[in-house]
Parts: sequence; structure tokens; C-alpha cells
Amino acid sequence: MKYIATALLVFMVVGMIVCGSLLWRRRMETGDKSRHIQAILSWVSALFATIFIFRTWNETTSPDSSFFEPEHVFIPLLFQMTFFLYPLEVIHPNVSRTRVYVFLFAPLFLLMFLGLCSGIEYTTLHSYADIWQHLGEFNVWFRLLTLVIMLFYGLALFLVPYNWRESSADRTFIMKYALGFCLLGILHFSIQIFHLYWLLLVHQLVWIAFFVSVTYYELYERLNVPLKPLDAKTGELAGRMEDKLWEQTLILLNSNGKWRSPELSLTSLAEQLESNRTYVGDAFKKNTGMTFVEYITQRRIRYIAEVLERQPETNLNELFNYVGYRQRSTAYRNFQKIMGMSPTEFIGKLNK
Repeated sequence: MKYIATALLVFMVVGMIVCGSLLWRRRMETGDKSRHIQAILSWVSALFATIFIFRTWNETTSPDSSFFEPEHVFIPLLFQMTFFLYPLEVIHPNVSRTRVYVFLFAPLFLLMFLGLCSGIEYTTLHSYADIWQHLGEFNVWFRLLTLVIMLFYGLALFLVPYNWRESSADRTFIMKYALGFCLLGILHFSIQIFHLYWLLLVHQLVWIAFFVSVTYYELYERLNVPLKPLDAKTGELAGRMEDKLWEQTLILLNSNGKWRSPELSLTSLAEQLESNRTYVGDAFKKNTGMTFVEYITQRRIRYIAEVLERQPETNLNELFNYVGYRQRSTAYRNFQKIMGMSPTEFIGKLNK
């Protein structure tokens, strides 16, 4: 089992270095610091994994050594802090850094400082009997409390408000990032409590999958463009004003560019209209001959086409982001479906 764990750690180190290098190489493509942050976090993770390889192999530390070793309790607080930087950058690129550091990082930094630099003498715990026997000692319950705080701190990512007007990331991906972050925290907590080798292996696999998925999303999916309004008319699909509900629907869609929101759904639209999804869906069918999804897709793609016809030099990613797409693959697929050609082919045809 030790050999498997070491092999996975080596693979993890190589993976982290590659991910960090790819992100750093293309860091200037974005209008934020997301790739800088994720690249540095990848390299720091690779460094700690390398240290753990040597220590595990020399048997100075392992998942079945003493419980709650201080370095395994307090050093991960550094990762806890840095893991917050990436999602904050893609959700709120203009967020107040001072406020984040004071209210989010200060408590964790204080815990790390107290745990590693205040001269606390830690009792070595080799069994659950040792834990129970010394549970009343400050150094024991302080370590336990820190682990619990780390576990619940991960949930804070779910509380960060998402505003599609400010974010260039897909909400679904942000939720997956938060879930992955929580899973890593739960696995770390479980390793410290149960000291099972298979938990260590699962932790390493999840760690690798987490970084690879974030790197892939950053490089190939997320539309990394500055969010700014485009100087173009809104391309609207005509509908017959045959009923009051459809009129209210169009007014709501046009207000504040709601048709561009990546969070828009038939259910949320019906709730805002104080109706139900069946009636609203029927209104789309009756007045446009399309379903809600078909209408929104048509409207977004036609808007993109109209802007490109007037301004072929317009940045495609910026256009996709502006109309509500947060993933490049979805935007390309829908454009190909509606226009019968890729965006690149469409621009090439305009330039002939």
C-alpha cells in the first residue's frame, strides 16, 4: 500500500507542476488573476506533496502514525485560505481584497500562527485511548477544534453570492469547485481521525482530479473576457402580442437584459411572472412556435450574428459572455446549430 501511495504522490506532483505551468504560460489571456492564483497553488501543492513523499518513505510520517500531528492540522490552513482566492476572483473580480483578508483570512491565519508559532507543547497521540485520556488538555482539543473549523469553513464558498453580470464563470462549475473543496476537507478530516491508508489514496486521487478539472475549465471552457456592455442593438425575435402573459414575458426578458442571464430558466421566469411554467411555456409555443430554450438560444445566437455583421472584429469570447454563455463549447455548439456554420466560418464569410 505504501508503494501505491508513493506512486500516486509522484503522479500528483507531476500533474500539479504541469497544470501550474500551463496556467502560468497562458495567464495573460484573462482579465483577472485567476490563472496566476491557480498556477501558484498548483506549484505549492506539488512542493508539499514532494515533502510528504520523502517523509512518508523515511517513515517519519504516515497515515497510521500519531494522531493530529500539528503540521497536518495547521499547515493545511494555508491551503484553506488560498483555495478561496480562485473562486472569489472568478465570481467577484472587483471584490474588496482588504475585506476578504480581514474577515476571511485573518481567523485562519491566527489559528495557524497559534498552532505553529506560539510554543505549544503537543502531546503525541498513538491511539484512541490516548486521545480520550488527554482530551481535556488544551493542545488536544485545540487541534480537534481547528480540524472542525476547517471542515465547516469549506462551506463558506456556497455562501458567496453569484452575480452573472460580474462573473465570467459558470455557476455550475463554481458549485462543483465548492463541492470538490469540501470533499478534500472531509477526506483530510477523515484521514486525521481514522488513519486509513485507503482514505489517503482517495484523497490523492480527488486532489489530482480537482486540479486537472480546474485547469481544463480555465484553459478550454471559461470565457475569460472583461465584462462590459456592447454598443449594439438587442436582437429580438418577433412575437404576436395575442395575450397579456406573453406581453409581460417580453417586458420581463427585456428588462435589464434578463434574456442574457445564464441563470435564466423557464421555472425562474414563471416565478417572476407569478405564473406557472406550463402557462409560460405555452405562451412561448403560441407566440413564437418555439420552446423557451429554443427561443432564448435563437435570440442569443441571432444577437451574436447581428453584432458580427456590423462589427466582424468583435471579440467572440466577449460576445458569448455578454449574451449569457459561460462555456465556450456550449456557445460554439449552439451557433453551429442555428447558423449552420461555426462562428469562425461565419466571420470568414463576412470578410470575403
